Amino acid sequence: MSDETWDWAEQRRDTEFTYAELKKEAGIAPGTVITLDLQFLPAETDSDEEAFMKALSSFGYDVNRYEEDDTVEATVEGVPFTIEDIWVHEERTTKIALARGFAPDGWGFWDPNDDSDEDDADDE
Repeated sequence: MSDETWDWAEQRRDTEFTYAELKKEAGIAPGTVITLDLQFLPAETDSDEEAFMKALSSFGYDVNRYEEDDTVEATVEGVPFTIEDIWVHEERTTKIALARGFAPDGWGFWDPNDDSDEDDADDE
């Protein structure tokens, strides 16, 4: 998997669909500030987890790894809830991921209108 062979148009369509569904379901107004979580999984046997996590951190993402399923999660606060603002982060982190043997597995966010901990959505 590489940046050149990745289907960016499909990923963008999935993101737009997920955004529209979440906007409708959660009733969040466009522009509401959210904390965005982007999830990634190893896509190759030689994926470089350490380099991936370091690269995400260098771009200002808070990075966590979940051992139960090898998910790497990049979190960024202060993102306006708009398709363009979400896409900026999704595209950037996907490029970082693909270069290190990882692939996106979805995204979600902390909903400021919800009392529960998190509202995750898979868009892949």
